[in-house]
Amino acid sequence: MRRLDGKVALISGTASGQGRAAALRFAAEGALVVGGDLLHEQALETQQLIAREGGTALTPGPLNVTDEQSVSSWVHEAVDAFGGIDIVYAGAARITGANLVVDGDCSAVLLRDGRLDDAIAVAEPGFGWYDCSNLLAPLVYPLLDRPEELLHLVEHPSVVPHYDHAEFQHWWRAFALAGLSRVDEAIAVAEAHPDPWTDLRIVKAGLLSTAGHLDAAAAELRALGTIEAREELFEVLISQGQAAEAIAVHPTVAEQRAAKPKPKPEPVPLSEDGYSLEPPF
Repeated sequence: MRRLDGKVALISGTASGQGRAAALRFAAEGALVVGGDLLHEQALETQQLIAREGGTALTPGPLNVTDEQSVSSWVHEAVDAFGGIDIVYAGAARITGANLVVDGDCSAVLLRDGRLDDAIAVAEPGFGWYDCSNLLAPLVYPLLDRPEELLHLVEHPSVVPHYDHAEFQHWWRAFALAGLSRVDEAIAVAEAHPDPWTDLRIVKAGLLSTAGHLDAAAAELRALGTIEAREELFEVLISQGQAAEAIAVHPTVAEQRAAKPKPKPEPVPLSEDGYSLEPPF
C-alpha cells in the first residue's frame, strides 16, 4: 500500500515547477490530486502526465490564488468530486512589496495575451534591486517563447529599471539568444558574464533546453549530478514526457535540506545583566 492511497491532495501552481513536481509525486504515492493554476492548459498537461502514469487527477479550471471566489470554487469542486480534502499544498506563489501584489501567473497571462506594457508596469514603482529582480523574473520567463521581444526588453533598460545591475541584462540576453537558436552566442554571453549564484553548467543546460536541445541539456545535468542539477533535470525530463524517470531523479526533501543547511544564527549580544542588546523590532 502506498503512503497516500485514497488521500485527496489540493495542489496549486501545477502548471510547472514545484507545483507540478508535487502533483506528480503525490499521485505516484496514491493521492487523488486536484490541481489548479492560472495557466490552465499547462496544468492540464500535468493532469495528463499523472494519468499516463496510472494516477488520478482533476484540474477544474483556471485558478487565481489571489481571488477568493476562484479559490472557493476550486475547493468546492474538489469536495464535490472526492468527498473531502486531506492535504493542501500551496505551490503557487505571490510576490509582495510596498502596497503592490504581483502574481507571477497573472503576469504570465498578461504577456501571453500580448499585454506587454501592462505586465512591465508592475515593475515601475521604485523598488530596490532585489525586490525589482524578483518582480521581473515571472514577467520575463513567459517571453522565453517570444525571444525577439525578450531581446528587445533586455536591450532597452529604460523600459524596465535595472538599477545598474548588468548581470540581470546579460542573463536574460543569453536566454533570448538561446530562444532564437543562437546557442553558441548564448553560451558565450553566459561564460563572459557568469551568474555568481548559479553553477555555469546549470546555466548552460538551461540555455540548451531553451534552444530545444533537451538531450544535450539532460546529459549536462546528469554529468553534474548535484541536487540543483537534479531539480533542473526533472524539468527537462518532464518536457521530454518522461514522467517516471523525472520523479525518480528529483531529490527528496531531506536531500534538498541537507544540501542547503540553514546558517547558524549569530549569537545575540547580551548586557552584563543578561538582557538582549538587540532592539525588539
